[in-house]
Amino acid sequence: MTERLTGKTALVTGGGNGVGKAVALALAAQGARVVVNDLGTSEQAEGVSRGAADITVEEIHAAGGEAVASYDSVATAEGVQNAVAIAESAFGPVDIVVACAGAIFPGDLSATDETWHRFIDLFLSQKFFLARATVPGMAERGWGRFITVTSEGARGTLGNPIFAAAMGGVISLTKAIANDYRAHGVTANSFNPAAATRLYHATIADWKVKHDAGEITDEMWAAIEAGPGPASYVAPMVTWLTTDAAAKTTGQVFTIGGGSVTRWSSFEQVRSIYKGDHRSTPEWSLDELDQTVPTGLFEN
Repeated sequence: MTERLTGKTALVTGGGNGVGKAVALALAAQGARVVVNDLGTSEQAEGVSRGAADITVEEIHAAGGEAVASYDSVATAEGVQNAVAIAESAFGPVDIVVACAGAIFPGDLSATDETWHRFIDLFLSQKFFLARATVPGMAERGWGRFITVTSEGARGTLGNPIFAAAMGGVISLTKAIANDYRAHGVTANSFNPAAATRLYHATIADWKVKHDAGEITDEMWAAIEAGPGPASYVAPMVTWLTTDAAAKTTGQVFTIGGGSVTRWSSFEQVRSIYKGDHRSTPEWSLDELDQTVPTGLFEN
């Protein structure tokens, strides 16, 4: 099989475990030179360790690929800058970014200011810092792939308002990058990984509590309990998005896992109500909206 990414430099955050590791291995198998970034924390973002990143690098080397490790926190601008500098020093400018790093934080409305900022920095600011450090250079060279992890939580269906805000922000950020750079050979896409990673297993008990409390549906709990496929099933589609074959695929969101790939709908206006010409017609009254909103905007 042809190595589609020979000569490309890829930076994968969260590359020491789960989906990030699977993607790093898959990119390397296609000839990319990979910077494996992982701070080496626990699922709850506690502690640090070089072991996770090092193991992935060793596996890539054992398979005949090229890789180096980065142990930086990509929740900070400085950490991202250092990870990018490692890539540039080892292999050259970054052509591909896959932002997978994440952890588990409490995200309900009782969260502290500190938790809010830690959550947003890791899940959303990370992607901005990475884009700022790499995408303009990709555009100058006329080729680049910027891929971000989001979640079903972006739709608000999993509760956890901070997580929802961060994941929704990731989608909007990625779509805007896609629009700004589509004429410069750079694509930007997001994916929701459906995989039985360590983070997935660490959250099962919490989802059961939510189900028992009626906060998530029986259908959703059944899907969670049944479990998705392994992380390796996510990697092929993510890798495909980094290839020349995906040059026209940008600004999209996918759910990937268990042998299936699903494309999300785009944000769009669904239905409208009108009251004549806004230049001459009086504004809506509340009584009029009482009648018109339910029938005009929501009923089929």
